[in-house]
Amino acid sequence: MTRSLLLAMQIADSSFPSGAFAFSWGAEAALADGMLSRGSFGSWLAVEMLQRWHRFDRRVVARAWHCRGGELEAWDGEVDTLFWAESHRARSIRAGSAFLTGAARMDDRAAQDIRAATAAGRMRGHGSVAQGAVFASMGLSIELALTVSAHATAQGLASAAIRLGMISAIDAQRAYSDLRPALADALAPPDAAERPSAFAPISEIAMLRPAESRLFAN
Repeated sequence: MTRSLLLAMQIADSSFPSGAFAFSWGAEAALADGMLSRGSFGSWLAVEMLQRWHRFDRRVVARAWHCRGGELEAWDGEVDTLFWAESHRARSIRAGSAFLTGAARMDDRAAQDIRAATAAGRMRGHGSVAQGAVFASMGLSIELALTVSAHATAQGLASAAIRLGMISAIDAQRAYSDLRPALADALAPPDAAERPSAFAPISEIAMLRPAESRLFAN
């Protein structure tokens, strides 16, 4: 367990080359449009994690963790159809590419195989699909895989808000501390019948905004 925990901490750490630093998932545009502020950051983070991550990404990561062989390609193709906006779909693929690049450089076989499949046109390589497959390849249990995914996502959102000057580091830690009990309850692996579905209106609308001198990719 100690080795697994250390591995999980390494992967979830902001210094792991996942490419997450390039994405704000709508926070930058929402801040510019007045839809997000220091006072509303905690509520926004809760929606992002308990709606978007819990109802969509958690289910995608878990299914990908269980996939073997051609099942992963089929699941990636199914996930590709679930994005209602082309810009959201494209950014999920871009996030996956960034994550896979870092994991492949760490010599992870699953990441290397998925990159080969995307190059051959057999997969799109969506971010949450890539996470699930790579975390399984690295030897993380499904529980630790979901924990790493959730923690890394939440910390990535908080880091983006700090870099945008929206909140301080202490604000970020307080927001995460307030969220942590509910997030811990939301980490349970989903039933096989659960399908990805989520609605996080502020970030989804913000990500449709045309890029104008942005610090982040979305």
